[in-house]
Amino acid sequence: MDRLSLTFCTLSLIVTFGFISIIYPMASISTEKLKDWKEPAQAEELPDINLGDFGNVSVGELIDYYIENPPAHSFEDNALTREIRFKGC
Repeated sequence: MDRLSLTFCTLSLIVTFGFISIIYPMASISTEKLKDWKEPAQAEELPDINLGDFGNVSVGELIDYYIENPPAHSFEDNALTREIRFKGC
């Protein structure tokens, strides 16, 4: 390889790692916030969810509804299938 190619590759790597070292601290989250996010919240502590026409519904009510009315799965040849609504062009 000639000298120009090696210079270009070296400078490209230096610029890339420099850019990453500047941008990464701005993109990462603090360890305290990450620790808070890993702890699950109680359903009673979560705010109500606005479901449009249904109004505001608490998370507890949504969980109860899901437990009482689980989603129906269609099985065909022991494989989970889904309905295709739009086939594209």
